[in-house]
Amino acid sequence: MFQENNNLLTIAEYFAKKFPNSKKEGNSVRYFYSDHDEYKSLKNGIGIRIKLNSTIIEMTGKDVLDFLHRVSTNTIKDLKLFEKKNTLFLNEKGRFISRSTLLNLENNFYLIGNSDYDTRLFSWVNKFIISEDIITRDVSDNFVVLELIGKQCNSFLTMLVGEEIDSVDMNLVRVSEIDGFRFIFFAEQNFNGSNIYKILIDKEKCIDFLEYLSSIKSVFDLSVVGENAYDVFRIENCIPSYPNEINDLTNPHEVNLINEISFKKGCYIGQEIIARLDTYDKVQRKLVRITINEPLNIITPLMIIDEAGNEWGELTTVSSPKLVDPQIGLALIKKKVLSDHTVLFIKSADKKIRIRTSEIT
Repeated sequence: MFQENNNLLTIAEYFAKKFPNSKKEGNSVRYFYSDHDEYKSLKNGIGIRIKLNSTIIEMTGKDVLDFLHRVSTNTIKDLKLFEKKNTLFLNEKGRFISRSTLLNLENNFYLIGNSDYDTRLFSWVNKFIISEDIITRDVSDNFVVLELIGKQCNSFLTMLVGEEIDSVDMNLVRVSEIDGFRFIFFAEQNFNGSNIYKILIDKEKCIDFLEYLSSIKSVFDLSVVGENAYDVFRIENCIPSYPNEINDLTNPHEVNLINEISFKKGCYIGQEIIARLDTYDKVQRKLVRITINEPLNIITPLMIIDEAGNEWGELTTVSSPKLVDPQIGLALIKKKVLSDHTVLFIKSADKKIRIRTSEIT
């Protein structure tokens, strides 16, 4: 265990000292010690992904639910105390501002959005508050979101929180206090039915909490994981992410997030476009998994073309070439060529590399 006074260190300093061989790239850690071992934890143990830069907005006031119900895609107005729901914020063209989770707590609401470096969601929400009784506060710097993923999560979390995790209601939020650590705990079900468990904890407590989890892990294979390992997990499970697949050029139909839209509620921003796409089957692209025939170091996005060089989509996420064989990725591809079974390639420099697509049903 890391023995220094963790509270005196920033999280970045902590990881730099604890994992001197880690690889940082931009605002993310690609791996902490070994992306192969981290991926094994995600698959068969417990991988802890640390989301340092999630947008977190605290909202108070009697009009919060009515307001969010009007401006976001899902049915929010009847959200009960200690319940949560995913909802999307779209612009007038039906494209993404943010994918978000709303938590209804005892005295306030937390709206948790994408990792965001320009306060985009916070600005968007405040733009539409006019006379409503709502106070918003950007508390992104106060909290860290931890995601726990893997086959051993149920058993480990049952030990941690003292109740059977298998029976956790996916719609509920829990506030737990264990050995001096207070945190908010909830879960989210993936496309394939597997769960991601999420913990919202004070940033100043995060380092000590991670050390605490490590100290009680016993026989569990528990480790922090970087983005290289997580990218493979989310490619395998077709999880769209900001900014690769969730951005102002994509809409919910394209990236399989239509289940986070209610078609029974009234208007929301972008509703007319989304309804038209649904009614008239106008969705042009689809998110698919791809397999790359030849492993390469690739920087996304990358154009997807046919034999004649016509452009049909783009590669949005790709796995590390050393982590899985064959290399895999996510791509947004026009539905026409998917149905025609057109032979497709990615264009890297002067080279064409054949890919195989696997549609998500």
